[in-house]
Amino acid sequence: MKFNNINSLLDHIKNNVKQTLKEDVADIVKENMAEEIQTNVYNAYHPMFYERRGTQGGLGDKSNMEAKVEGTTLTVKDIAPLDNGRTDWELDEIVCKGYGNMPFARDFYGDIKERLEENGDHIEALRYGLKKRGIDAK
Repeated sequence: MKFNNINSLLDHIKNNVKQTLKEDVADIVKENMAEEIQTNVYNAYHPMFYERRGTQGGLGDKSNMEAKVEGTTLTVKDIAPLDNGRTDWELDEIVCKGYGNMPFARDFYGDIKERLEENGDHIEALRYGLKKRGIDAK
């Protein structure tokens, strides 16, 4: 591609970074988040008084993971609803902070941040996504 000025080049790069974050990076973050939720939330203990939804509408369901891109920042939030119809609490907050009848806090957001810092999957997804859009990033 040819660009007439630096601003059009920067706009091209920014738009491709946003698209890559929204698609490629968000997908790999969701995958890692689902695995982290399985390990550090669901495997932490087995409830006696309720049935978990897991990957079928619960925290482990990637369709409940909402990705938003603002500028060059990707945020992924688990928006799984409570199974009792209440809307005055958020399930992710209840689990992460150990509210209510939770036996202890299980901060899967902190866990996923550490996991990604260790494995670098999000960086590789960014490189891959930019490359398939014609931008070779090192």
